[in-house]
Amino acid sequence: MAKIHFKTYGCTLNQADTEIMEALAVKEGHEIVGESKADVIVVNTCTVKASTENKIMHYLKKLKASNKKFVIAGCMSINKSLADFKVPVVSAGSIMHINKAINDALANKQSFYLSHSRKDNLPKVFTPPIARIPIEDGCLNACYFCQTKLARPGLRSQSHETIKQWIKKGLSLGCKEFDLTGMDTGAYGFDIKSNTVKLLKDVLTIEGDFMIRLGMINPHHARRMLYELIDVFKDKRMFKFIHVPVQSGSNKVLKEMNRGHSVEDFEEVVKAFRKAFNATVATDIIVGYPTENEKDFEETLELIKRVKPDVVNLSKFTPRKGTKAALMKQLPTQTIKQRSVKASMVIDEVIRQRNREFEGRVFDVLITEKGKGRTKAYKQVVVDGEIGTWVKVKITSSSKTSLFGQHVEQF
Repeated sequence: MAKIHFKTYGCTLNQADTEIMEALAVKEGHEIVGESKADVIVVNTCTVKASTENKIMHYLKKLKASNKKFVIAGCMSINKSLADFKVPVVSAGSIMHINKAINDALANKQSFYLSHSRKDNLPKVFTPPIARIPIEDGCLNACYFCQTKLARPGLRSQSHETIKQWIKKGLSLGCKEFDLTGMDTGAYGFDIKSNTVKLLKDVLTIEGDFMIRLGMINPHHARRMLYELIDVFKDKRMFKFIHVPVQSGSNKVLKEMNRGHSVEDFEEVVKAFRKAFNATVATDIIVGYPTENEKDFEETLELIKRVKPDVVNLSKFTPRKGTKAALMKQLPTQTIKQRSVKASMVIDEVIRQRNREFEGRVFDVLITEKGKGRTKAYKQVVVDGEIGTWVKVKITSSSKTSLFGQHVEQF
């Protein structure tokens, strides 16, 4: 048996996939170790941004130059140039074959595991107090800018039984926060005659002291099941947090991105959730899409000012190979950079204003890492406490990324 190190890039779904691969490796008898001690390094890759892919390629070339045995896993498996590394390649939908790939790497054998299957009945590693639970792969969208759609094609929802088994296992190991993650949690269940609401209701039948965070859900899915979703969110164990990626404040650009939703859909979801819970709202914005003009960009800035999201993941558009947007005439790099800087300034001010509204108030906070925790609306609070416990905290100050607090009492 060998010593294996897993290096993960990208989103929560990728982290969850790594935890499945780690569990499979341990089950095979392999030992999980630090990078310097590893016989084989498994690199779980991400392809969302060109900058991330460039960083990963640099790391892979470094491993190759050092004659290190390694496996390339995850979303970059669609990159045909990876064949030049002469190592095993495992797609995001084939992680159940990781041990075959590890054995191939040990034997200096090139191989490709590129099928796409569900992850039902697979083991998983847990790192309390937070557990990442992958509920689905793929989505029902066909956004013109998205390369991840090519890496995780189709839709594959995990069964209720598998998801509940993972949660129960995590609970037995001391997990308090369960992040239900996927490419689009709103697409969950279309392939297995279920849906997001049904899953959440089923998960919430599990007894125990824990919190559920629902991962990214596209606006048209959230709107389609809006009031059923809000009703489920009334459960005290649901973080009052919703991540709805709008991408642009221009309906023209959204249509040209083939997003499948409108600005109005997004605003309706945000308004309803905030009316019901004063929820924390996260969204994603892309600036510099090939068809975005100055009017479109200004509409995006106005949307941010109007909605005042709590979290904004801002990206400069970069063409991704194999996508329709990559075939469009691109905007000048300087234009994209200027818009990104301007958008960042607006976003920073909006979020700082939003966070200042919480100063002086008292919240229950779940401590999820050293020196940090989350309110029941998933706002990050910098405060000391025992990991996995709830503390009552008064917010004394704030920044763009966090609230800062002091203990009122511990309970």
